Amino acid sequence: MNPAKSGGSLIGKIGSYLQIFTKDPSSTAFVPLAEAYRQIGLLDDALEATRLGTTMLPHFSPGFSTMGRILGQMGRIDEAMTAYARALSMDRQSQAALVGLARLHLVRGERDLARKILRQAAEFHPDDGKITDMLIALDLPRPWAEIKQASQLKQRTPRLETASEEAVEPIPTATLAEIYVKQGLLDKAINIFQDILKQNPENDTARQRIKQLQELSAVAADKSANQQVPATATPLVTQPVTDAQELKPTSAISSQPQGSSDDHSPLTVLMRWLTAIKQGRANV
Repeated sequence: MNPAKSGGSLIGKIGSYLQIFTKDPSSTAFVPLAEAYRQIGLLDDALEATRLGTTMLPHFSPGFSTMGRILGQMGRIDEAMTAYARALSMDRQSQAALVGLARLHLVRGERDLARKILRQAAEFHPDDGKITDMLIALDLPRPWAEIKQASQLKQRTPRLETASEEAVEPIPTATLAEIYVKQGLLDKAINIFQDILKQNPENDTARQRIKQLQELSAVAADKSANQQVPATATPLVTQPVTDAQELKPTSAISSQPQGSSDDHSPLTVLMRWLTAIKQGRANV
């Protein structure tokens, strides 16, 4: 296809999507608009379109998948992973988010994590040719790797044999951990970051995140404990004050016997009140 005609067609599409988006900012047209911008290399415009669109539609998963693709092309890997995580938190079967996330792990050289994500994606989309091709490419022999890392390949062999059995396990990635953080599941997030740290002991980001989440968990536990009232706590008021007790004269109070268990019973209070009235009348 002639590049000039292709570019002209994209410009025409951008114009059409802009008209729709201008008339209705809550329209999903921002997704194809951003994609058209991305294809002609206007990445800043593409990113701004997705940011505005996801602000208007914060629960629209394809918007965050498109944002992740753009950020990944810009080389902003961590931000791209966060965007894909947002998309998956709304739609865990999102093909665009799963494939995009797998590609980012491949960029970072994390082939095993990419393979796990793609296998999960294949379970959701068994007829998707793109996912199938990526999995086949990952499993093809790599002679250059055998020459450079023969000893490491021997250690990885048992793990690759059991990879199909582990496909149903959660993906131990920072993006999944951050999803748990947003859901308030701090313990699960900490466990995932600890798994990441086991795989890569030099990952200072994971180590710092574990410390931050442990501090947040401790603060949340203290706050929850302070809000709970102990079941055995003694109430501040053990006996309601009746009107008769508030109104009885001093003479009635002074005539109360000490140490009686019925001092505050309604009948005792009434009798004292009547006695005080009789004494008052007798003194008149």
